[in-house]
Amino acid sequence: MMPQQVKVSDITDENSAQTYLDQMVMSTFCRVLDTSRLPPVVVMRLIASALGSAYREVAAAHLDGQCPCGWCPVPALDIEALRSSLEDAAAPKRVDDLVTMLVAGRA
Repeated sequence: MMPQQVKVSDITDENSAQTYLDQMVMSTFCRVLDTSRLPPVVVMRLIASALGSAYREVAAAHLDGQCPCGWCPVPALDIEALRSSLEDAAAPKRVDDLVTMLVAGRA
């Protein structure tokens, strides 16, 4: 069963924002992959580069402390957190559900 699509107007918390962004990134990835015929890893690298550029622009806009949101960028820590998030999300997930585990032998 396909997860229900989330619209911008449906974003109310971090979970719905994550679902929306997941959908938008996958949709964009597939469109670029299909139209460009570039290898998937090249398109993924381009998406990562776009995220880095977005971070740089947003961080630069917050350096003077004039934004009412109160975020103060710390590039070294922020970039490490972004790198860690990418690594966590991209790494294979361990399945601990007995129903979906492959049988390894007999007891």
